[in-house]
Amino acid sequence: MNSIVVPDNLPEILKKYVKAAIRSQPEDIVSWSAEYFKSIDDQYVPLATTQKQDRTLFRILAFQLGTTIGTKERIEEVWSDLSLDFNLLEQIYTIGNFRAEHVDMIEFLGITFGHWTKSLKETVLLCCEAFCKCLATDGYFMHVDVACKLYGYLAKLDCSLPADDDCPDGGVSGSKSAIVQTSRSLDASPAPPANGGQLQQNVCVSLESILARRLAAAAVDGGPKTGYHVPGIGMAASDGQVQAVFVYFRKCAADNGGYVYDFDIENDRCPRLDAINNN
Repeated sequence: MNSIVVPDNLPEILKKYVKAAIRSQPEDIVSWSAEYFKSIDDQYVPLATTQKQDRTLFRILAFQLGTTIGTKERIEEVWSDLSLDFNLLEQIYTIGNFRAEHVDMIEFLGITFGHWTKSLKETVLLCCEAFCKCLATDGYFMHVDVACKLYGYLAKLDCSLPADDDCPDGGVSGSKSAIVQTSRSLDASPAPPANGGQLQQNVCVSLESILARRLAAAAVDGGPKTGYHVPGIGMAASDGQVQAVFVYFRKCAADNGGYVYDFDIENDRCPRLDAINNN
């Protein structure tokens, strides 16, 4: 009989898998497991070598974190299991003003996914796919309450590209570049937490002064500025634009049993999701 060679890292892989499954409590453990291990495998493929990053990682994040209220401890455990960048996590906490231990996962995941997409519409579509626990014959979907909450929250964030005169003096290589470089993506190199699980405090130079200038400008511009450029969120939308999207989502839900589908968002009749720049 041939001996069986057990890979050295197998126990650790199985340990992480079991912990993730217990936290996620998936309805279909087989499908969930396939998604989980595909996500782990995809992490070793550099983004630069692919035309389009596989979205399994985002579905795994949504599976493990859920779409209700969670804790930072849980977020950081999942973040570590998936070998994601803790500097990016600190940035997401700052953008969402997540200061308390409990975090709204819909808001958190919306900001997270916005770092990978190129527009707010793409971000909402990615959330629709990631939040959906099954694939219907005609597309992904999310409950209208989730869709409205997600869009209403992201649409009122201002993550537009900062102007030169908004930037503080100094910085590593000029004030504007010092801010723009803080916008990290999910494929950034991982940085594990230090000091017993506490996040590293090495965000860009003088972050507090940057945010102070953004918040002061908000009184003039009419919306809170986050101090970060996140392409998948962009600048804040007007109240009228947000309400128009809500009306459309609710109309779609009335026809679809309470759900908004990805094809509803892609439809030409859907009001524009990204902010309209009137300048």
